Amino acid sequence: MLGFFEGFPLHPRCGLMLRVLIIVRISTEHQDARSLDDQAALCKEHVQSRYPGAVAFTVIAGRGSGEQLDREELLRAEEGIAARNFDLVVTEDLGRICRRMHATMVCEACEDADTRLIAINDGIDTARPDWRTHALFAAFKHESGNKDTAQRIRRSLRNRFVQGGVVQTLPYGYRKRPGCSTDDGVEKLEEAAEVYEMIVSMLEADASYAEVADWMNARSVPTGSGIGWSGGTVAW
Repeated sequence: MLGFFEGFPLHPRCGLMLRVLIIVRISTEHQDARSLDDQAALCKEHVQSRYPGAVAFTVIAGRGSGEQLDREELLRAEEGIAARNFDLVVTEDLGRICRRMHATMVCEACEDADTRLIAINDGIDTARPDWRTHALFAAFKHESGNKDTAQRIRRSLRNRFVQGGVVQTLPYGYRKRPGCSTDDGVEKLEEAAEVYEMIVSMLEADASYAEVADWMNARSVPTGSGIGWSGGTVAW
């Protein structure tokens, strides 16, 4: 019996082998390349846990901004979709393929080619009749979310570094002077400024919090807690 994705049957177009294209991407050269393997593993697990038959996976991995539409790996993916080489396209989220409205156009190209597309974290499945609404919201979210967050971080950090801001807990980049028991004694660490600038640059370049955390852990950026960085602690 063929597997199901949330109630919608999935059939190979030809023969018994399900042909799956996995699209993964990181944004900048500063991000940990292991994130590409992590994305691919997530997509493979998503398919294999829901489809019991034989699967042939093709992974197209890229590095670069999602706003750059002439990336070689994006063109290869679009050519493969147009040629009907795959039964299914899977990605962690729609922003891993590309950004803005072109991501929705990729979904439409899959639909035209009778190729299903699933963006796991966005809840997009082109087999569902409501996929366009989800895709439009996802495109808007990926376009606005990181830029708004980066602007907010840049504004807050600039003010804190200039003013030596008042905080109740101390994030990376701050410390209390020895012997001081009040927030008035909090001072900034000048060496942390470059790290924060890189964090903001990565977010503006479409990196996820988890990718930023990988970069910080790889460079042994201290957290103050003895526990490594995660997407949640970077977002905080």
